[in-house]
Amino acid sequence: MNNLNEKQNKLIKDLASELIETVNEIEKSFKTTKNHYGKYGQLLSVLSKGNGKHAEIYALALMEAGANKLGVKSALQVFC
Repeated sequence: MNNLNEKQNKLIKDLASELIETVNEIEKSFKTTKNHYGKYGQLLSVLSKGNGKHAEIYALALMEAGANKLGVKSALQVFC
């Protein structure tokens, strides 16, 4: 996973395991925005509390949990 060290990889995997149900719900839901970027953007905003670096960490965790990569990347650009 990217250029992360072992501790960072563990953090991402731990966060992903906590987010997997939420990601599954989002992916199953009706798309109101392309690739669910709106829902992922809202989630990133809440989770990161406006901190851009935290948003990037949560974005990696969402993608690890199975989130649509394009949706998450778009959400980062638009919301964070």
